[in-house]
Amino acid sequence: MVSIYMLLLYSHILSAILSIGPLFVLLPIVKKMRTAQLDEMTSYIGTFQSTITIVKHAGHVLVASGILLMWRGGYPWTTSWVVLTVLVMLGSIVFLARAFKPTLRTFNTPAYNQAQFTAQLHRKIWMYIILLLIMLWLMVAKPILW
Repeated sequence: MVSIYMLLLYSHILSAILSIGPLFVLLPIVKKMRTAQLDEMTSYIGTFQSTITIVKHAGHVLVASGILLMWRGGYPWTTSWVVLTVLVMLGSIVFLARAFKPTLRTFNTPAYNQAQFTAQLHRKIWMYIILLLIMLWLMVAKPILW
């Protein structure tokens, strides 16, 4: 029989995959955006925004399932890996909220510069991937730092 803890764990793992995996798909898209014509950019930006929406909603499931796992698993909230995961998570929430939308809004405006636009998106994708990989390491390795 499958326990609630196992269902939560699988939900948590699946949402972790969905919150980081699509970001790697964006890297070749941004590479194509560097040389794309204006009419092609519209479809690339639509794909980019849809991918970020998937990442965002998977992150919601990730947080909810993580909280429930903490509750069901009996881990204390003061454990170092839990505290650090929450801090990095809060940083990533702030980062995601301000990372892509301001850059994407410059498309088709006088401030739009294709080279600068794609360079910013590429850099921000990697910054977000690094944040998520840090959280992933904290959740898997569970280091005791204090």
